[in-house]
Amino acid sequence: MKLGDIASVRSGLVLSRKLARENPVQRYRLLNLRSITPEGFIDLNETDVYDAKEKLSSEYLSQVGDVVIRLSAPYTAVLIDTETEGMVISSNFVIVRTDPIALLPEYLFWLLNTPAVKHEMFESSSSNMLGAIKAKFFSDYEITPLPIPEQQKIAAINTLAKTESKLLQQLAKAKEQYYEIILRNTYNELKRSNQI
Repeated sequence: MKLGDIASVRSGLVLSRKLARENPVQRYRLLNLRSITPEGFIDLNETDVYDAKEKLSSEYLSQVGDVVIRLSAPYTAVLIDTETEGMVISSNFVIVRTDPIALLPEYLFWLLNTPAVKHEMFESSSSNMLGAIKAKFFSDYEITPLPIPEQQKIAAINTLAKTESKLLQQLAKAKEQYYEIILRNTYNELKRSNQI
């Protein structure tokens, strides 16, 4: 069956259509390409602000359970949670809203980030110079979902793996900052002691 048969698949907003040149009616957080990490997370520090000339339809705003996919390489999919809901999704992305009775968004998130599916995306995009994939690819994508209990198992393992990976990255960054401070303080102490 096609993904479009069991999920809503649509492109994001063409930003120029609703952009307020002056006197914005509503301000939103905007998901952009640089805010998507290769690991499939959204870096909230990298999001932009979008000033809209009117209140936007919910179809263009991220909702919990949405799977949002970059339409350009590396075609990373992200899963929207409570921290990332309510963001404007631009036309650089496709939004997939699944029917959770047939397809869990957490399972689809895992599936779309597998090397095999990413390879299919790459093959589909190789016909154009920009390497962009069309939203229609996802509507027409043939999928045979596992039974829901099995989807839940895969989703749970993937969530655990992603959480562990994110924590390890945060730990590595904190350690790097820690050693940088120790080295700077040690250098300053040695420099002072040599001046006496």
